[in-house]
Amino acid sequence: MTIGLLGGTFDPIHNGHLAIAQDIVDRKLCDQILFIPAGSPPHRENTPVTPIEHRREMVRLAIDENPAFQLSDIEMEGPSYSYQTVELIREKRDDDLHISFIIGLDNLYDLPNWREPQRILKACDLIVVSRPGWDFASILESRYKEFFHIDIEFEYLEALDAGTCNELKIHPGPGANHSRSITLLRAPSRNVSSTEIRAKLLRNSDISGLLPAQVESYILSRRLYSTEHIHPES
Repeated sequence: MTIGLLGGTFDPIHNGHLAIAQDIVDRKLCDQILFIPAGSPPHRENTPVTPIEHRREMVRLAIDENPAFQLSDIEMEGPSYSYQTVELIREKRDDDLHISFIIGLDNLYDLPNWREPQRILKACDLIVVSRPGWDFASILESRYKEFFHIDIEFEYLEALDAGTCNELKIHPGPGANHSRSITLLRAPSRNVSSTEIRAKLLRNSDISGLLPAQVESYILSRRLYSTEHIHPES
């Protein structure tokens, strides 16, 4: 069984998150997606975030009817780093379980700055999803080639950026201290962000089609995001 780990602030979870997860399942890259709301993201210590109880419940409502989606409370208690989450899930699960860590392309390029990033690469494969304003070809910059130990022709990445290819799997080259793969995906277009949704709610603008109906009802009934705390996208 292959499980994909999709972590984030989910403030709030929206249809873009769900579309990416479903796309990964549809491509048969993962059998199940584990949604992991961050209790207190270490990189957001000075940024206001909606209480975890609300964010967890919104995730639960959003994925409740999809058997391929599951909710994890592993990061509920407080700050935790991604390598700790991945290793803990690995310890608790069957040895035959295959784990993929799902991140956006922007986070791939920031991964060298994370806490213990090599431990993530040793514990699981990566599934990297396209993000607006970021290109896949940049992975061939020397700093990334050296960090990920990859060797791939530019034309393959160029095809991915151009849209003539929508999936590319890269294996580490000689000298790598890990054997995990990186799968690059052109994801469904995300014309929505948590930041945009919070801003719309603050202005009492229409948010129809951006959220699952259950999540929208939950937000409106509890008047979440009715006061200003518009922080960067999760």
